[in-house]
Amino acid sequence: MIIETGSITTAGKEGRGGRRMVMKKDETSRRASWSGIAEQLEYWIESGRLQAGQRLPSEESLAKELGCHRDTLRTAIRCLAGEGKLTRRKGSGFTVAMPRFRRNLYDFEPLWYFLQQNRRQFTSRVISMERLKPVPRVARLLKLNEAGEAYRLCRLRFLDGTPAILETTYLSALRVRDLERFDLAKNSLFEIMATEYGIYADSGNQTLSITYADEMEAELLQIPVLQPLLLLRGVTRDDYGIPIESFSAVIRNDQFGFEGILRAGEPDSRELV
Repeated sequence: MIIETGSITTAGKEGRGGRRMVMKKDETSRRASWSGIAEQLEYWIESGRLQAGQRLPSEESLAKELGCHRDTLRTAIRCLAGEGKLTRRKGSGFTVAMPRFRRNLYDFEPLWYFLQQNRRQFTSRVISMERLKPVPRVARLLKLNEAGEAYRLCRLRFLDGTPAILETTYLSALRVRDLERFDLAKNSLFEIMATEYGIYADSGNQTLSITYADEMEAELLQIPVLQPLLLLRGVTRDDYGIPIESFSAVIRNDQFGFEGILRAGEPDSRELV
């Protein structure tokens, strides 16, 4: 399932994160109960009482200290896990998520460059690579003719040894002939296109959505099935405006985050980081 992000305006009581909603009285009190517990746990994380990588105490001890029922505590924990602040590990319960890497959505430099600047280790593993006739939507994005073929490259990206991104890239087979001869686990795709094919990435567009992990994604990213993920889709173009690649990436929200900065009256200065 994919949920497109967007702006929603409703009337009613303001909840966590400034969100506004309309609820019946009993629903409001029930939500306020688990919401308050979630905010307390979030405060413990931000203040350092609960450290990154630390396993949460037992439900019994947490519920006793917070003065709430276990089902209320479970709801609060699920909320924080959905926001990427807690991580669930098989056999060991929930742990506090490691600090997320935050990126400007409008930045165009390769991801590995930013990670190197932040002294983070970024590695890749090629899951599959094949030459095929793409589906019509991808063919349109790459501006291929009816007989046009594309390379489909699927890579699993690791951040400090943790699987964080599952990325699928389509490239025109006519523009990058014999691409399979390169080691795309160890080398930058953009660098190969520039040095070997004379193709330089210059512009592009991206959309950010929410999706939920299917069985394959969950296995590769080492997360539970149906865990919320960020979904980034886009097209990259060269300096002539010709499409280079069509890509999609599912991203663990406990590893990466995007933040928006808006300035009134300056529409061109809006940025996401």
